[in-house]
Amino acid sequence: MTAKKKKDAKPSALGRIVRAIDAAGRDADLARRSASDPKFRRGVQSDRRATLSKFTTVKHALADRERIEKAKKRT
Repeated sequence: MTAKKKKDAKPSALGRIVRAIDAAGRDADLARRSASDPKFRRGVQSDRRATLSKFTTVKHALADRERIEKAKKRT
């Protein structure tokens, strides 16, 4: 397979699932480490969305929400 075909090819469903599980695992590890951090807790209290947006799964959820809102505006 040529390099161009690899770039243009849609990722497989299994690959997307594996990446999602991997991101969730990394986020869970980061959450466990930062749960006891007082600076992180203060940040969550003051600006929940900005502080939590460092997690990959939260970024994906926010992107999905924005995409849905844009689709609703078009119709």
